[in-house]
This record gives sequence, C-alpha cells and structure tokens, in this order.
Amino acid sequence: MHFPRLFLTVSRRFSTVVPAASEKYSFETVKISNRNEVFEFLNNNFRVEEPLSKAAGITVSEMKSCFDGVLDRCLKNEVSVLARSRRTDEVVGCMLNSVWSREHVKKNEEPEEDFQFGGDRKGVMTIGEILNELHESFWKLRPNHHRVLHFEISSVNKNHQRQGLASKFMNWTENKDILKSVDASGIAAEASSLANQILLNKRGYETVSTILLNTKIDSNGNQILVCDDGTDRVNLVFKEF
Repeated sequence: MHFPRLFLTVSRRFSTVVPAASEKYSFETVKISNRNEVFEFLNNNFRVEEPLSKAAGITVSEMKSCFDGVLDRCLKNEVSVLARSRRTDEVVGCMLNSVWSREHVKKNEEPEEDFQFGGDRKGVMTIGEILNELHESFWKLRPNHHRVLHFEISSVNKNHQRQGLASKFMNWTENKDILKSVDASGIAAEASSLANQILLNKRGYETVSTILLNTKIDSNGNQILVCDDGTDRVNLVFKEF
C-alpha cells in the first residue's frame, strides 16, 4: 500500500501534505536536490510548448538565464510542487512559486529585471519586455499588499495533460496554510497562455493589467510574437486570500 509522504517547508514552522498520490502520479515539494531534473524538464517541455516561447523559437542557451533566475527565486522557500510518473519516476509536471515582497523593490533605484534571457533576438527580447513590464507594475497597482506568492511557471508534459495535474498544483498552492507560512496576502502571476488565462479566471483571479501582443511590432509593422494557440495577450493577474 502506498502512503503519501509528508514534507516540511524550510521557510517556516509548518507542514503540509502534498497532493495525494494516484495510480499514475506521485507528488513532492520542489527542493534544492531537484534543481537539475526540474531544469531539464522545463527545457524539454515548457521551453518548446509555452506559447510565447514557441512563437519566438527560444533556444536552450537563450532560456538558460531565465530558468536559472526562476529556480534561484523558487528554491528560497519550499512552496513549489512537482509530479512524477509512478511508472518511470520521471518528472512530468511542476508548479514553481516564489515569495515576492515589496521590500525587494528598492526606493529610487531601477528595479532589477526578474525575467532575463540570453541573446539579442527581437522575439526573445520582446518576451522579456512584456513580462518585466507587467511584473514591475504590480506594487503600484496593488499598493495595499506587501508580500505575495508569485506563480512563476506551471508546466505539464503534453503526454500527461488532461489528467488533472494543473488543478492539483493549483489546489495545493492556494492552501491558506502555505500562504500564511510566508505571510503572503495573495497570489500574483503573469499569465502568458490562453489556457492559463482561462483557468485562472475561472478560479477567481482578477486581471490587473494586460499587454496585447499586437502592440509589439517590428520595424516593418509586423507583429513580433504570433502564437498558434489563440494567445493574443499576457495578463497580470491577482487573487487575494
């Protein structure tokens, strides 16, 4: 008989049970020891399937600094979760979250860009511009909040989609004990795919700001990023808890 394991977060004195294992999948919090395999999973899945990344044709080298930054932020607190195939023990999905504080933005200084990419190709640079513009506007748009949980990346291998993994990740992350453990008053995210935007809207997330992809054009007047899944914008969303 399989019993789901209990994991302790490293940031505060609280514990929470990961999603219950199913016939196909087991779950665990993302720890420093998982860094390399999560990085590899993101390279093989998120990089090639996420609509903006796919539209820009981002390479491994161009994406490396972005993934490194995301993992650096997320591994400071044990508030991220991954799923493994019970047949192969391979990572088949993850939701990476970080703790984001107003105090991280220093007064009278240019904010350091959280989303950085390698190279200087226009499509890649445009993704960074969009994500950073939305990200850096949050504290001005929500002045009454001082610390939130930040959805960085949610990704599921295409062969394991429609199995409820994304919903399990969300249910776990929205656990009020997790939010309380890091003094987060809500959850913020840059929703860069139509599917994610629909999911977050259904779960009560408010769109705080939007950038339409057709506002980003090249010197010939052509839209730089054209997604093949219907994504036409990136939304900054927020839900208070």
